Amino acid sequence: MGAQLRVYTQKIKSAQTTKKITKAMELIAASRIQKAQARVAASTPFARAITRAVSAVATHSNVDHVLTREHENVTRAAVVIFASDRGLAGAFNSQVIREGLEL
Repeated sequence: MGAQLRVYTQKIKSAQTTKKITKAMELIAASRIQKAQARVAASTPFARAITRAVSAVATHSNVDHVLTREHENVTRAAVVIFASDRGLAGAFNSQVIREGLEL
């Protein structure tokens, strides 16, 4: 009876330790997400400026290139999907691919 109790106590301690580790990893991930969102927000003005500059060049350029012409009846488009190769992402990759396939 004592040996069984010791095994159960050890399993409970192991589960509690795993819970603490998981909570710490969750906090780290939340911190990283906030930092990434701040970087995206900080880069928005630069992206807008680049978009305006490229549009201005394409609009006022006399170069006839396939990328600067407007196309009629566009039926296809390319989509680039970025997924993660880092661990502990859960079902992130499959969700990203599923969303990409629905486009």
